[in-house]
Amino acid sequence: MKRTELLLNIPKQEAPEEISGHVTAVSQVAEYDGQQYLNIDLFYMGELKARYFADRFTYACYVDGSWKTCKMDNIARICMGKTPVKGGECYYQATDWNWNTKKDEQTARNYLGKGLDYYETCINQEKYMNALQKKRNRVEEMMSKVPVLPENLEKWLRTTIFPQEYLFMKRKKSRTDYSCTVCGHKGWTKTGWKHNEKTTCPKCGQPVTACLNREKIQKKEPVVVLQIMNELEWVERQLRTRCTWTLGEKQIEIMEEIRVIIPRARNWGKVWYGTGYEQDEFEQEFWDHNQINKRFYKSYLYPENLKEVLAYGDSLQNSGLDILAEIPRKINVNTFIVTFKERKWLEYWIKAGLIQLAEDVVDLYGMWGNPGCIRTDCKKLTENLRLDGNRLHRLKEIDGGLDALEWLQYEEKREKSGKKIKISKESLEFLSRKRVDTEGCRKILNELGSVNRMVNYMKKQKTDPNSLAQIWDDYLRMAQNEGLDVTDDIVRLPKDLKARHDELVERINARRDAERVKKEAEKYERLDKKIVKHLPEAKRYFWENKDYMIIPAGRCEELIIEGRTLHHCVGASTRYMEKMAAGESWILFLRKKRELEKPYYTIEISMEDDRILQWYSEYDRKPDEKQIKKLLDAFRKSIRQKPERIQIAV
Repeated sequence: MKRTELLLNIPKQEAPEEISGHVTAVSQVAEYDGQQYLNIDLFYMGELKARYFADRFTYACYVDGSWKTCKMDNIARICMGKTPVKGGECYYQATDWNWNTKKDEQTARNYLGKGLDYYETCINQEKYMNALQKKRNRVEEMMSKVPVLPENLEKWLRTTIFPQEYLFMKRKKSRTDYSCTVCGHKGWTKTGWKHNEKTTCPKCGQPVTACLNREKIQKKEPVVVLQIMNELEWVERQLRTRCTWTLGEKQIEIMEEIRVIIPRARNWGKVWYGTGYEQDEFEQEFWDHNQINKRFYKSYLYPENLKEVLAYGDSLQNSGLDILAEIPRKINVNTFIVTFKERKWLEYWIKAGLIQLAEDVVDLYGMWGNPGCIRTDCKKLTENLRLDGNRLHRLKEIDGGLDALEWLQYEEKREKSGKKIKISKESLEFLSRKRVDTEGCRKILNELGSVNRMVNYMKKQKTDPNSLAQIWDDYLRMAQNEGLDVTDDIVRLPKDLKARHDELVERINARRDAERVKKEAEKYERLDKKIVKHLPEAKRYFWENKDYMIIPAGRCEELIIEGRTLHHCVGASTRYMEKMAAGESWILFLRKKRELEKPYYTIEISMEDDRILQWYSEYDRKPDEKQIKKLLDAFRKSIRQKPERIQIAV
């Protein structure tokens, strides 16, 4: 459509005689250059505000001195000085224009073959689909330039990432059948092997692991491959690889997830996400929207072509990525590449053997920030890591991560302040392996003064060291507040820390509850008197079977003890006590018969219709939920079989 020529050559139409508060549309079919066009002139308050032209393939409107392709509803808004609406907003807006006459509307419909709004929708949809197809074609053309995955990738996966081989076994009455995943040989032997026993295949002699009563083993690992696309670009490819061992066979599958096409001499580029699940490089289609939430993983890096490819990135040739790939060691390759310009000191760490430290920074800090325990403006390792030469050597020796670095810095700080301590290699390895940080252990160290003693104690406890540090800190604080001598090893190093911690919590809570009961004695006494009146009716809720017993509560103090023991709200206020006093609902205690004194479940039941309103155990959890639900169903059935309740007037 030659829009400007139409504007100049198709004559304007006369303004409507009647002036309306809306935009008025006047239509005509006009001919120009041997072709017919629909022209709609839009008038507002008697003035021509816009000229709209359409043919069978497109439409456009000249308004406010420029051409626009928005729909008629928005053109009318522009004519009236209003703001155009977008997307779904148009469904909530009144139409701001009308046809001048029925004839004008019919003229447009006859030319277009449909209503104007539907015509515009069809044209826009067609434009969108055409644009989408053009984009698809561009993406497909771009992806066709990505080289196929390296020829030796599968071999590397088979030998380096999935080196395990198995001897699948099945025992029979007088023999054991086996199948080797290395050579594919199937045979039998009289004695066989133990499950998970390391042995060799009787046929090929290769090392294998015996596996009993299994016909399939599957393992998955993420892998990144870097490749050169052309003289101007290189590509990062996030793969998901899967190895499946079956009877006499080992199969490798390679699925592609994400591609990043990066301009030469840059470390970042356009990300393209796979649109399908578990598709290989030939089946997978890519798009610039992450439709199914794909992401970059901590992955192994394919090493064979790295030196050549890394030369395409900005400073990546000496980054140390090739060392990580050869080890091999997992790292988030995408994060490493994108952030390397701001973290060039990672190169020195990797080349010095501080692999875990580099992994920790990339994994824990991602794209944002750096650890506060390092100096990013220094190249010299001792200055960069704030350690002297001896401690730097110790960090390298254990390949310690950020936690080990902080502990060595703590040791050096203590030495400089005149309070010298020595952390043994075994303690340092434990703290690094278990990810125990210095911050969570400060109170403990203030009491003990020895990291090694703290670690030895942690090793003897069953709790995870990080949780243990929190429990220990909490325990020492409570013990001190209770007047216990926390300098005495019997107090500060109890044999079972968790048990002693819980005892202190119970002791403190019991004292607080006792003080509360004493303070509000009159209120509880009044409630108890009302509760007693409903006890004859509540006795019908007593129930037992072979393993469990349900006991109705009888006093306010019982609810307080129950709530304190199970750490829920039944005794935290007088709410449930008042409901019992009014005969609205009753609190029942579910106990295991072998532990009748130990609270297990607390139940609230409606006294009006015997509905169980709620039932919870410790910390509002529901252990053995299905089993307890069946038990409560049996309990409710037994209530209905009992005699009618005794009604007592209050």
